[in-house]
Amino acid sequence: MAILSLHAQADDALTEPVTNPETTEQNLALEQVRDELTTMERRWYGLMRIRWHDTQRFSAGLGAMLVKQPENIDCSTGCAVRGWHFEVEPGLYGIQGGIGWGKLVGETGRTRNLFHTVHFGWNVRAVVLRTWGDSTLYPQSQTLAGVEASVSIIRLNISAGLLRSLYSGPGEEFGEDWVITTGFGWGF
Repeated sequence: MAILSLHAQADDALTEPVTNPETTEQNLALEQVRDELTTMERRWYGLMRIRWHDTQRFSAGLGAMLVKQPENIDCSTGCAVRGWHFEVEPGLYGIQGGIGWGKLVGETGRTRNLFHTVHFGWNVRAVVLRTWGDSTLYPQSQTLAGVEASVSIIRLNISAGLLRSLYSGPGEEFGEDWVITTGFGWGF
């Protein structure tokens, strides 16, 4: 009888679920990560840049970055984002507009939608540049299109582009076929 009783207790022990505190914590953590990854939302963040550009001279750019990230992410103390990047940058001797893809790690602080500090970031974009005045190009007033890449490290921005001259209008000739542009500034 005692043997049957021990055998019955062993069968009951095998049918009862064993709860391990570590396994429960891991399951809760996995569930939290799953919730974060499935509750995504689209956001936009403002960007700004001030730089010295070899064709525009001094310029100031404003732009936006459209991203998709979890709802509970708060970039006021820092976060990493990636997405489409749009920017318009008027300068003393020209204006440039661009669209591309980028990634950055930074913080918005109290502004919530403006990255005022970019710790590290990069982007590659298609740009159109219209020059005028005392531009270093010949002819000075022309339109160029091409690709520009930039890297920002602790707010310092370095950019380089490869642009091709386009026909600018009646009476204007083609300028230099290919132009390499460079810039150095602050922002993204």
